[in-house]
Amino acid sequence: MTSDDLDLLVVGAGRTGLTAALTALRERPTLRLAVVDALPQPGGTTRTQRSNGFLCELGPFAFAREEIAPLLDLLPAPPRLIECLESGRRGLLITPDGPQSIDVEPRPVSFAAGNEELPQACRRALGPALRLGREVVAITPAGDRFLVELGGEVRHALTTSDLLLAVPPPAAGRLLGNFDPALAEVAQRCESRQVAYAWFGGDRGQAPTLVGYGAVPREDLPSPLAEAICCDQVFPGRALPGRFLVRCELPTPPASDDDALNTAAAELRRWTGTTAAFGFQKLHRFAVPVPDGAWVECRMRLQHLPRRVPGLRLA
Repeated sequence: MTSDDLDLLVVGAGRTGLTAALTALRERPTLRLAVVDALPQPGGTTRTQRSNGFLCELGPFAFAREEIAPLLDLLPAPPRLIECLESGRRGLLITPDGPQSIDVEPRPVSFAAGNEELPQACRRALGPALRLGREVVAITPAGDRFLVELGGEVRHALTTSDLLLAVPPPAAGRLLGNFDPALAEVAQRCESRQVAYAWFGGDRGQAPTLVGYGAVPREDLPSPLAEAICCDQVFPGRALPGRFLVRCELPTPPASDDDALNTAAAELRRWTGTTAAFGFQKLHRFAVPVPDGAWVECRMRLQHLPRRVPGLRLA
C-alpha cells in the first residue's frame, strides 16, 4: 500500500469541503493538500443532469447570492452567475382557501449550464489535489499525525498533520471510532429516509397556469408535495424553447416509481389546475438524514472531539 504525506487532507468534496480547501490554498499556496470523496464528481448534492433537452437539478435548484459568494471569490475563473427571470420572482402559497401570490426572497441565482458549473470550476482550480471516487475506509492515529486509508482496487494511504472532515455527522462518526469508541456505534444507529424529485415536461403552450417560481403548501395544509418549481420560468435554458419543466419534491414518496410520479402529477394538477400533457417524466430518489436522538448524540460527540484530538477539524 503506497502513501502520500500531506499538510492538510479534506474528506468530502461538497461545497463546504471545496471552500475549505480553496481557502487553505489561498492562505498558503505551497500547501501539500488533498481533497478526497467517494463520489466520482465534486459538489456533493449539487448535481445537474440533462435529459431530452431538459436541465434537471438533482440537488439544490438555486442559490442565494450571499450563500455562494465566498466560494466564487476563491476561484481564479468563477462561472458567471445568472439572475432569476422576472417571471420567477413571485410564487404561490397553497392554502385551504386557494392559492395566494407571494414574493420570492432572496432572489435566486444559478449558472447558465446549471448549478454543477460551480463544483466543476472548483475541480479545475484544485487540479490533481482533488481525488474523486476514493472512499475513506479508516482513519487511525499515527503519532502526531493521521493515517487515512483509501479503498479501491489499489489500496492507498495518506498521512496528514491536519485533517478536516466535511461530511455529514453519521459519516464522520463512522470514520472516527478510533478516537471515540462510542462514536461508531452511535453513527450506526443514525437513520435516513427517502425523498424524491419528480420532473414533468411538455408543451409550454398547453401549460398557461404553470408560471411563476412555483408553489408551496401552507404548513397546516397536508400534501404529498413539499414544493413544485416551474424551472423554465425561473432561469433560462432549463427547457428547450416552447417547452415547460416542473420539479416536484415528494418528502415521503410511494415505493413504486410509477405511483410516485402519479402522486406528484395529481397534486401538481390540483394545485395549479393544469391540464397539460406530461410527455417528459423523470424520478430521482435520494436519502436524507433523520435528525433523531442518535443523530443529535453523534453531532454532540463530534463537536467535543477536536478539543482533545490536535489537528482534527469538523466542518
